[in-house]
Amino acid sequence: MTLSQIHTFIVVSQTLNFTQAARELGVTQPAISTQIQLLEDEFQTKLFNRVGRRVYLSQTGLLFLEQARLILEQVSQSTDAMQRFKPASKVEPIQLGIGFGTGFGDDTPFLNYLRGTYKTQTIQTHQALDDELVQELDSHAADMVLTQIPEETPCYEDLIKRFDLNPIQKTNILVVAAPHMASGKWRRDPKILEEYPLILPSRHTFFRDYIESIFSNLSLKTNVTLETSDTELVRKVLLSGIGIGVLPAINIKKELDNGALTGLSVPALSSTSVLGVLTRKGEAAQIPSPLHLGVKILTSGWISLTP
Repeated sequence: MTLSQIHTFIVVSQTLNFTQAARELGVTQPAISTQIQLLEDEFQTKLFNRVGRRVYLSQTGLLFLEQARLILEQVSQSTDAMQRFKPASKVEPIQLGIGFGTGFGDDTPFLNYLRGTYKTQTIQTHQALDDELVQELDSHAADMVLTQIPEETPCYEDLIKRFDLNPIQKTNILVVAAPHMASGKWRRDPKILEEYPLILPSRHTFFRDYIESIFSNLSLKTNVTLETSDTELVRKVLLSGIGIGVLPAINIKKELDNGALTGLSVPALSSTSVLGVLTRKGEAAQIPSPLHLGVKILTSGWISLTP
């Protein structure tokens, strides 16, 4: 016995006409006959008596009609209850802000996978400086911010007090350059950074705040020749051998592995950075799908951080 059969039985009992019941249900008359026949076969009794072209409920049919109505009423009450007590979820588009050093853009596998998996919940992404993204979180213009946060950045403690930080992956912070840039004269003394053109992240990013705090503590007078929030541009400039940069190691893993770039030892800048998602306090549970999926696929190594 199915709910479709029960519904069909009730409509036929109201119309007492198989053809009219078929029109009301939007099916063929033979389909109506089949549904009723299946019920009668299950009960091993007739639910309708047929006299010529006229149809009447049998005594068994009258008894079953009451039960059929109760069944559909209980199903309706159960559906209403489940909808009423279903946990609230965010139905508006999820606004995902992307900060510095994530390796994610609008055409990277990670975001394409999110969009393909959660078709009923639109994910809108945009890239901005970290300071701007934090303001968007405060003003509810963004729901999530994905970015790199050095653990020794001056604002780290303030961030974890104001927001929930959901870490995805940790990486080392490296001073990096093309191999020939430091050949023969590199020293571990951070003062050596004053002797090279520096390629650094834009101001108003957590990564730049970290670098500037180190430079300030060491009283370094550096020569910054390029500032950009585009990690791909930083990577290309470093590969050209124009200067030295400071980056999350995971953004240049391929170049480090094949020797195109090399990590330079500067203990003062040896720290770790967290690739993580910032959400407003207590709101991560309202937008779990992209966050939990991101954690799963990134820690599995299935999708690369770089395009």
